[in-house]
Amino acid sequence: MTSSDASVAAKSVPLGPDDPRQLGTYTLLGKLGQGGMGTVYLGRSQRGRLVAIKVIRTEAVGNAEFRARFRLEAETARRVARVCTAEVLDADPDAEWPFIVTEFIEGETLASYVKRNGPLADANLEQLAVGVAAALTAIHSAGIVHRDLKPANVILSPFGPRVIDFGIARTADEGSGLTGDLQQLGTPAFMSPEQIESRPISSAVDIWAWGGLVAFAATGHYPFGEGSAQVLLYRALHEEPRLDDVDPALRPIVWLSMRKDPAGRPSAQQLMLRLLGDPSGTGPEAAAAVNPEDVTNVLQGWQLPIPGPGATGTGGYTAGPDDATRLPGGPGGYTAGPDDATRLPGRTGGYTAGPDDATRLPTGAGRQAATSGGTIGGQSPTHAGGPGGTDPYGNTAQPGGPGDRGRSKNRTPLLIGGAIVAVGAILATVLALSSGGNDDKNTASGTGATATATAPATAGALPASAQALGEDRIVYTAKKQGSTNYDLFSAAVPASGLITDIKQITNTPGNEVLPVIRPGRKTIVYFTKDSSGTNRYMAIAADGTGKPVSLFSTGQAANLTIQDDSRPSFSPDGGSVVTRSTTDGSGNAQAGLYIVNLKTSTATQIKNAAKQATDPAWSQSGDNIAYWANESGGLRGFIVVIGTKPDDKPTPLTKGQGNGDADPAWSPDGGKIAFSRLTGGDLEIFEMNSDGTSIQQLTHAKGDDQDPTFAKDGSLVFSAQRDGEGGKQLHVLNPQDPATDHAITTGGDLPAHVRWNAG
Repeated sequence: MTSSDASVAAKSVPLGPDDPRQLGTYTLLGKLGQGGMGTVYLGRSQRGRLVAIKVIRTEAVGNAEFRARFRLEAETARRVARVCTAEVLDADPDAEWPFIVTEFIEGETLASYVKRNGPLADANLEQLAVGVAAALTAIHSAGIVHRDLKPANVILSPFGPRVIDFGIARTADEGSGLTGDLQQLGTPAFMSPEQIESRPISSAVDIWAWGGLVAFAATGHYPFGEGSAQVLLYRALHEEPRLDDVDPALRPIVWLSMRKDPAGRPSAQQLMLRLLGDPSGTGPEAAAAVNPEDVTNVLQGWQLPIPGPGATGTGGYTAGPDDATRLPGGPGGYTAGPDDATRLPGRTGGYTAGPDDATRLPTGAGRQAATSGGTIGGQSPTHAGGPGGTDPYGNTAQPGGPGDRGRSKNRTPLLIGGAIVAVGAILATVLALSSGGNDDKNTASGTGATATATAPATAGALPASAQALGEDRIVYTAKKQGSTNYDLFSAAVPASGLITDIKQITNTPGNEVLPVIRPGRKTIVYFTKDSSGTNRYMAIAADGTGKPVSLFSTGQAANLTIQDDSRPSFSPDGGSVVTRSTTDGSGNAQAGLYIVNLKTSTATQIKNAAKQATDPAWSQSGDNIAYWANESGGLRGFIVVIGTKPDDKPTPLTKGQGNGDADPAWSPDGGKIAFSRLTGGDLEIFEMNSDGTSIQQLTHAKGDDQDPTFAKDGSLVFSAQRDGEGGKQLHVLNPQDPATDHAITTGGDLPAHVRWNAG
């Protein structure tokens, strides 16, 4: 190295009395950072190469299983191709404190650069998008999920963006003794829905974070705005990312990468192929490899603008948005925040190759030159024009012309892989990744509803409770003694006896009726009328915290006209609602059943369902919806089942059996349907197989028994009007032993409209 130890160490924080001076064969020169995953030191190898050494701080260092896992994952990380990543050089899982060694990369983090200089633009933004996608391709190809991709983990080196801190996140996390959501490692502003909800983690979490990172680089703002961790996590679950200010050339690709459903996001390799304008991999099974030379071509000429005010020394910088805990450094020095192994700011001359850096290139004034180790840069490619097109946001791509990395930010064509690729052409192949153009799985579990090429507009935010309802809890409406209105309540159903644990959810002047519990059991949706008399669906956190919010407030959903006393039902994934409406998504008179995607606000009619289809109930499998209809009008009819695709045909199950049925509800396994039937002048609860066979009467009490709902264990709760019980009450029974029927409420309140599940 041409730099002396003193000059290099001056850019880091001096070692303290408790810091080691030697780790294995590496001499420590200073401290780069300290955070949740450990301490990062600047070191030098025996051959003189600068390295970054992360010492894992974990309570599991005495655990042999942890060390074995650390060894395996470190070895896996060493196999990651050196494409826009910090190369993993060494690891010692047997040291007193396990450590991992990566190449030292000079440069500023994306987080601090954007904070100091503002968003990236033009060529730099495009190069960042490609570089980070290329890094993810290499990381995922080695079987690694980064899990904490964020601006603080991307270094803007003299050669282009470099992704750091991959390969050990899971091991360090699992060995830390953390529990619950904390084990889903990530940074709130860039965490995917599946991380937030502690669902299984896949490489799709990194694709989501890539989209958020590019949005941040393009706008200077987090993809879901500013706010507390709780606010950002809530928005990630229930709102669309804020992409209006993202460059139109990248916006559709970022949007695709931030779909709520991980299955709807492209893989890193698919993302790269589309960014590079390669149409060869048009489907989910595309196996074309990313050519490193294409990435090299994109990064040719990478040179960030000269730092603005706030820079210190020769390449110093001012702390970025997540640098609040930085330690004081020497001239231009800094220390990383939590879980952040960010590197030193770059020198004017860039990076000089060391003795074992045969494949690394020296630089002059921050630009790249060839050495015997290979070529980064090469000849400037010829820029070919491309056709125009339209992206999902309605932006029209202009025909391509001669390329110019310095063109204005308002340009539409995207220069990728040595050619100007029209946005429309890129978009056509990107959208092909999404299973024939369908919106993500939240569109409909089996609805077949096709997404339109429009900007996403949520049908209404769904609030999330801090604590979900337990599986034993029901939700119901009740008119308390002395009240003139129905409110919502929740209660735990006891194994025997009466309910004692009752919690009030709403307390408003209006009537809240016909509630349904969203899958995940954190949100309740119900029917009411607003002050103008308009029928509304409202959503509220299941524990009653926060204010109710109105659904169906945007897009096609806002044009629906909810029929009086219409109960909604959720798809099993919670992303769509089926409802009865007298108008379609354009506001035209067209009565029937509609599936509303809560993310895109699209409203898809189930065309062959009866116009008066009432009380729809979505099966747990997502394949079918049950409802009741009639041929001559009235308050009851016969039970019908229909598939969820727009052209599916209905199957009447109880037609011709008296026209007195209503209130269908699916059993958890989808094998049974419970319903109420008017028989002998009284309403009773019945159950049948889902194909309409083996109808069984469960209650014989000659009371108005209705609104049955299944528990997870198959128990049924329903409302009843029995003699001697002081008015309407809630009852529970085991369908396998109907004699278990007994009241679980008592007194002068009027409970009704009970629900135990989403249907």
